[in-house]
Amino acid sequence: QDEKWYSSGELGYYRYVYRFFGLGNETPAESETFEATYPRLQLNAQYMVRPQLYLGAWYWMDDYRITKREEEGALRTAEIPGQNGGFISGLGLIANYDSRNHIFYPTKGQRLQFRTFFNRKLLGSRFNFDRYTMDWSYYFPVGKSVLATNVVGELLSGEVTFQQLALIGGPRRMRGFFEGRFRDKSLWMLQAEYRRVIKGIFGMAVFGGVGSVAPRASRLFSEKVHLAYGLGLRIRLSKQDKINLRIDVGWNEEGSLSPYLTVAEAF
Repeated sequence: QDEKWYSSGELGYYRYVYRFFGLGNETPAESETFEATYPRLQLNAQYMVRPQLYLGAWYWMDDYRITKREEEGALRTAEIPGQNGGFISGLGLIANYDSRNHIFYPTKGQRLQFRTFFNRKLLGSRFNFDRYTMDWSYYFPVGKSVLATNVVGELLSGEVTFQQLALIGGPRRMRGFFEGRFRDKSLWMLQAEYRRVIKGIFGMAVFGGVGSVAPRASRLFSEKVHLAYGLGLRIRLSKQDKINLRIDVGWNEEGSLSPYLTVAEAF
């Protein structure tokens, strides 16, 4: 990174066991498991066109292979895009406004990002679909504490694989739900977190979120709204960079509990 350019990327090979709950905003709590492997390549380059405003482009490639499925599960018996895996490859544009006073632990300012992603067979993909994402975080100083807020909206169209659908759950989006607990072609989500330093390297957080998914944008705000909330402990790993070890416990409306152990804040 220099004064004008910002670039980042990801190159990795992943092998995981996942849970699949189905598609939609009111899927049952029962899930099926499947195993998947995939190499991933992401490249991102942004140019500062004016102070705090960056414009750029990005590339994303996954070669997703499902190596094991349940015999009677939906991923074997139903018609679901991506149920046999598949290669995705696409390009997108990024607009990023960032006035935060710190990258890893901001106490004031905001970050507003718009992303587009066009996955195309012309680029080698097995599927054609588009993604539009808005992600806005705003930080309010409250004495020695911080109130962090996050709003996310996502719309997809075309033949979207189930792995690429907008989803609720996981360590960043509505902690308390298992990642992918609800997934579909459109999503809205609102999160808030109160953060406070306790003493020395220790801090705490109280968080909550609401949101829903739907097969199309016109149904987003008529669907059931889901709720997740929780508590967290923070341990400062780097005083200079303000990087925290994040230990969270989240609950949801269904009464289930999910623990998380990660590095850096959720948003």
